[in-house]
Amino acid sequence: MQFAILGSLTVRLANGDPLENMRPRQRSALCILLLNSERRVSKRYLADALWGTDLPSDPGGALRSNFYGLRKATPIKGRLQTGRDGYGLALHEGDVLDLHRFQSLAQQARAAQLLGDVDAAARLCQRALDTWGDPPLADIPATPLMQPVISELLEHRHAVQESLVDARLALGQHHELLPFLMSLTTAQPLRERRWEQLILALYRCGRRAEALDTFTRARRLLAEDYGIDPGGSLQHLHQLILAGGPMPSLAPPVPPQRVHADAAREPRPQCHEVPRPPVGVPHQLPAEPRHFIGRAAELRVLTDVANEMSPVDSSPVVSVVCGPPGIGKTAFALHFAHKIADRFPDGQLHIDLGAFSPATDSVSVQQAIRSVLAPLISLPEPHTMTPAAYANLYRTTLAQRQMLVLIDNAYDSAQVQPLIPATPQCMVVITSRRKLTGLVTSHGAHLTTLDVPSRAEAEALLASRLAAGGLDLDGAALAEVTEACARLPLALVIAATRAVARPMVPPRHLAEELQSEQNRLNVLCGGRASGDIRAAFSWSYQRLTGAEARMFRVLGAHRIRDITAADAGRLADVPALAAMQALTGLAHAHLVREYAPKRYRFDDLVSTYAAEKAREEEDRPPDSTTP
Repeated sequence: MQFAILGSLTVRLANGDPLENMRPRQRSALCILLLNSERRVSKRYLADALWGTDLPSDPGGALRSNFYGLRKATPIKGRLQTGRDGYGLALHEGDVLDLHRFQSLAQQARAAQLLGDVDAAARLCQRALDTWGDPPLADIPATPLMQPVISELLEHRHAVQESLVDARLALGQHHELLPFLMSLTTAQPLRERRWEQLILALYRCGRRAEALDTFTRARRLLAEDYGIDPGGSLQHLHQLILAGGPMPSLAPPVPPQRVHADAAREPRPQCHEVPRPPVGVPHQLPAEPRHFIGRAAELRVLTDVANEMSPVDSSPVVSVVCGPPGIGKTAFALHFAHKIADRFPDGQLHIDLGAFSPATDSVSVQQAIRSVLAPLISLPEPHTMTPAAYANLYRTTLAQRQMLVLIDNAYDSAQVQPLIPATPQCMVVITSRRKLTGLVTSHGAHLTTLDVPSRAEAEALLASRLAAGGLDLDGAALAEVTEACARLPLALVIAATRAVARPMVPPRHLAEELQSEQNRLNVLCGGRASGDIRAAFSWSYQRLTGAEARMFRVLGAHRIRDITAADAGRLADVPALAAMQALTGLAHAHLVREYAPKRYRFDDLVSTYAAEKAREEEDRPPDSTTP
């Protein structure tokens, strides 16, 4: 299906036929859900967004009636999510939303500008603006809650318009732009950038006096309406024009000269040089997770960390995201990285160190550096460089660049150290199952530990995955599956995938399958290593020391949920200090949690796995009656 909200709401079926039988309030409700696609919107938010201060006497009933009518009027039942916590709309694969297309084209245009390809930037900006209809955002209600959203969308549109004018000015199209810029300054007289572009176009057209007069009009308007002078950029342009004489920065662009064929064929002198900086801008981040939900507090913390970046610092900003297996570290890091990617004009690098994966060995420093630099520079033969030389090459290549580096699946601080650039304009985000406290000491790293999501967020994640596959669970079954999965995101994703893959089995059957604790790990097996909860736990288990692994099995054998270090020592028949060291190692690997001084707790699914390992590897049978 095709959805358009940047003009009047338009919904088209796969065959191109439009849907035209929606009532005004239904159109507004659908617009709000499309603005928040892939996220659940609370009922309170929807009511305030739709009615503002003029709420009906029963907002909940009015919402139910509104969405009932929306279901009847449009074939979006498989996309519409409903629950106690609100409503959502999950777009299916192949669905098109004009807002997403606008954002994608605008991002591509920014990348083209950074690469100096102004012709491509102009085309992409124009295509982005072509996604907007007239009148813009006609069906989004201008309530107090939605007015800032409308303003933000229009601001993005204005920014792309200004980028288009910049690109066309760089292409020498100042004559063609004059009527357009004159109408823009009339419609938006308080945007100084519009005046600056108009004045520059007038000057390049040989109309210097008009350019100076236009500055005077802009200055008078700003003084009369706000009592302020024009900004520094506009005043600087005015001074350059007043100065007269040849001004390269004001002159129209000169078309690039052709290189004579004979000159182009001249051999270049051979010399040994340091590898040149990247010609292009790397965008190595994997795709952003489609069904990301929650983590608002943690995202705010990391955003604040990014906001602290300063070019006067002596080192980059380093942030470590840690947590237990299956908690969603990679999804969280990718979501955050895409959220701030446009702050780093020199691109993003992605390195998967594979410390906790089916591979027997982690990725070496040499392999990691070669993988991210190979598309950017010419690299020597692998056998000619030591690990230290690779690290130096990596830092040299990233020097003076403003880049985001995402290092996924790290084992310890030593593995990561050579991959941290020296330039303060970079930000490094690292994910690991272990607490990389060494980086706190060496680089002042910020630690963010992910815990299981709230019950509402976990249910919303499960519901969104089921809805994407055309399934739905009643509230009780949804809560049962969520709790059986211990609210662990990986387990929830596997459970939803299992249900969607068996459309002939009633979804309610999923809750019944997960009731048996003995069979739970078998149910949460997705058929491949990255989608198997048992395998995910095993990669952490295999990294434990002998003493840590034995303590893990002892706790599992006795079905321990909560224990002190002293009790653990007596249970494992080891000295208290040895028990403390083993538990500290397990907590460092996020297989147990130290929720209070010297008190440790097992999460349910990890405890189930520990009991299974105890049955497999311990000589004595587990005593299931021990508390």
